[in-house]
Amino acid sequence: MREYMIYLIEEEVAKHYSGNELKLFQLFQQYEQEEPLRSIIKQQVDYVTLPVPTFPLQQSLEQALKNKEGYKRVAYQHKIQKEDSTAKLSIFEKYLKLSSNGSFEAEAIFFEIIRKQAPYFLAIDVNSNRYGWLQPIKQRKFV
Repeated sequence: MREYMIYLIEEEVAKHYSGNELKLFQLFQQYEQEEPLRSIIKQQVDYVTLPVPTFPLQQSLEQALKNKEGYKRVAYQHKIQKEDSTAKLSIFEKYLKLSSNGSFEAEAIFFEIIRKQAPYFLAIDVNSNRYGWLQPIKQRKFV
């Protein structure tokens, strides 16, 4: 089972850490794993993240998936069940949680919809030490 925490990163922070996402990953990893420091790390996490645009995201998910076979929605949880993959997206105020099994097909559908909402979503799979932007950040080129 794969489990991603997806955070909307503040624009200036995202641009500053573009290419050095490991630092953001380490912050969120500490937040998830180090209980004694959680209150201090939470302040840092709150500083670098923005609230999830819940209403527009719900609308986009509903619009894109309403006619898809295997899609179900219950309040702030969306689920796609395919023949060989399943993914469940839960929407919270400060993050999204995506759990999936099987092939990557169902989770890719969710990632595609989410990345269109805002350019600075960072997905983190702490258990597998994987992380990345849902939409790559364009680097400015200086002449």
